[in-house]
Amino acid sequence: MKVLNGARLAWGGVLSAGVLWGGGALVAQHLIERGISPYSLALARFSLGLPLLWWWHLRAAAGTSARWRDLARRQQGLMLGAGLAMALNVSCWFEGVAHLGAAIPTVISICCAPVIVAMVSVLRGYEPASRRLFGALALALFGVAWIVLPVDGWQLAPRHGAGLAWSLASAALYATVVLCNARMPASVSPVAASTWGMTTAAVVMALLASAQGLTWPTDAGHWLGVAYTGVLTTSVAYLAFAWGSRRLSPTAAVIGTLIEPLVATLLMWLLWNEPMLPRQWIGALLLGIAMWLLARRTRASVAA
Repeated sequence: MKVLNGARLAWGGVLSAGVLWGGGALVAQHLIERGISPYSLALARFSLGLPLLWWWHLRAAAGTSARWRDLARRQQGLMLGAGLAMALNVSCWFEGVAHLGAAIPTVISICCAPVIVAMVSVLRGYEPASRRLFGALALALFGVAWIVLPVDGWQLAPRHGAGLAWSLASAALYATVVLCNARMPASVSPVAASTWGMTTAAVVMALLASAQGLTWPTDAGHWLGVAYTGVLTTSVAYLAFAWGSRRLSPTAAVIGTLIEPLVATLLMWLLWNEPMLPRQWIGALLLGIAMWLLARRTRASVAA
């Protein structure tokens, strides 16, 4: 019973991260429309939550051997790899958007990442292949595609090859973040992993944003929005995801975060009266069924 409750809490952590990311996406869109460059916003998102993460990390590490030099090379590599992949994932997505607009790169990044994670997990023996696994994956991908499909369909630019390449790279890097968290040893706390990973992402993004040119919020409301995306929708959300993902299979963890576009769509419907089309409700149902199948799969493996 205790293990089953732990699995429920793990799903709660992953789904909470997806909910926070979905709300943060709308705030980020508003800030970018008001003149903040995407790279500057990404730097703020990775940086502003760091004091809170470092406070948690240093407080938890007090009196222990949880210092950087005490970690094994594999543990250090997983944390640095996750942080590097986070920053480069965002950068590749931005490049894809510059070539194709927002819709197609978002769908490719969100939908291809679970496929990559499932393939790597099965081939590496992290989780067994089964009809339930691949059935849940297919349902989740169809559901997300129907949720985010534009009313007028997806329109490819005349020279779309580079945009597709950047979008696929973003998906591969997002999958890397998921796998690094899923394979993190239990001896490394989620707080430590999140702190070092987010610090690495902030350093990398600082270099990229400086090369692009920094822009700043223009008023108190924009600063509040930037702080919100940095603390809650990035640092706190990533910590919740890091905690939950290591207690679920990699595929279950990445499919759990697919709730992000559904939350964004629902918020637009509730706050701005954007209509929810029938296919979007069907997509939400398919995504829910996929998560239910994976949750049952988790309970079955625990019981076994």
